[in-house]
Amino acid sequence: MPEAPVQADAAPPDSIAARYARLLHRAVLSDDPLVVETALAEAAELGREMMRAEIPLEEVSEVHHEALVDLAQAHPQLTLPSIAHRVTAPLMEAYMAYSLSFREQLEHRTSVILNARIDQIRRLESIGTLAAGVAHEFNNILGSIIGFSELLTDEVDQTSPGGQYLQHILQASFRARDLTARLLTFARDMPEVREPVDVVPVAAETLELLRATLPVGIRLVLEPLVPQAWVMADASQIQQIIMNLCINAADAIQVRDGRIQVGIETRVESTPTEWLGEHWTEPPNDPPKTQVRLSVSDNGEGMTMETRARIFDPFFTTKAPGKGTGLGLSVIHGLVTSMGGTISLDSTPGLGTRFSIDLPALTGTFEPGALDENAREAPGPATKDDEP
Repeated sequence: MPEAPVQADAAPPDSIAARYARLLHRAVLSDDPLVVETALAEAAELGREMMRAEIPLEEVSEVHHEALVDLAQAHPQLTLPSIAHRVTAPLMEAYMAYSLSFREQLEHRTSVILNARIDQIRRLESIGTLAAGVAHEFNNILGSIIGFSELLTDEVDQTSPGGQYLQHILQASFRARDLTARLLTFARDMPEVREPVDVVPVAAETLELLRATLPVGIRLVLEPLVPQAWVMADASQIQQIIMNLCINAADAIQVRDGRIQVGIETRVESTPTEWLGEHWTEPPNDPPKTQVRLSVSDNGEGMTMETRARIFDPFFTTKAPGKGTGLGLSVIHGLVTSMGGTISLDSTPGLGTRFSIDLPALTGTFEPGALDENAREAPGPATKDDEP
């Protein structure tokens, strides 16, 4: 009697393929219903095991095909019509168990993600409640600072260095007052009222405030390519965006000498066309949109691809514990989006980082408060500020 052919690449006896081949033999050859049911139960368990091992679904059919070939070689007298109903049963059990296990795993992952987001929302609500309470107390302190500073302006020559310092104190106090008003607006869930803002003077004022707080070795440069750049926004939000990005840039430069450049320009958004094989599509009749681009670039340490992928995630930070909460850039992303703009990032490890913010531009010359109530925009509630 000739020996059964032996496969050169036979699977190990404890492998999934070998176990499936054995249970397929029992399911097809046995006449005992209990043995068949046991084999089908083992097929279902193997399907779950293959899912846990992250074996692709298409390999399940490959395992079944190999077991079927092994069965045909071991029992050539079997005909397909006589065993067809038994051959497919283990495969169907493995498929269904695999699919159910995949669904359970997907539901579990979805539940984990949803619970994490709910936890983030609760933490943000707690921060908002705390910030509102702090804003009330901070308003009282600012009232004293502003009041006594205004009284002091009557006693100090405005052209003297002391008079100029007083103006800086008042400007910073007014900005702080606007920020606390925004915190209260957020806590009360009230819509904001935005107005035309020229980004150029707001950026210049913000950099003047920042220069006194940054390390001596860091050069802070403003390079506007246009004399005016009007957008529909809240001036304190523009200042918040510039301030957060510059502070992040200074942290990336660390203790060595470096340069932070803030650029302002206008650009026209080009309308894309498509090649149809014989001619280009006609551009739409809509006029091209003008945008104001605000950019902040540095020659710091740059970011890796992994960091860039998560840089706008809430609570994500690369700083040491206690140095930041990871909210700054996510807040900036929310502010820019609420203004109808976009933010992009270009960074290379060891060379530096550049953030570019494109906001819809307003044409003409405006003054803050010049629009009537019907012309004002009222986007969603303000977002809390924090360092990343």
